[in-house]
Amino acid sequence: MTLAQAEMQTPLRIVGFERLDDIEKSRLCALGLRAGAQITKLLRTPLRDPIECLVGPQLLAVEAWLLERIVVESRQP
Repeated sequence: MTLAQAEMQTPLRIVGFERLDDIEKSRLCALGLRAGAQITKLLRTPLRDPIECLVGPQLLAVEAWLLERIVVESRQP
């Protein structure tokens, strides 16, 4: 499932990325968006894009087009 399909407030783990080149992947990795990272969609901004997400300990605003390219799975307790 992609992050765009995931429910709000659900703890998830990033599995990988779809349709991104190596440069885009390295930029995301520098922001903490890498395979194995914990991520939670927190809330929509007033114009519904970007979406605020908690990635590890930091809060990031992630654009909607990018949510469709981040593959996630449910985080096991």
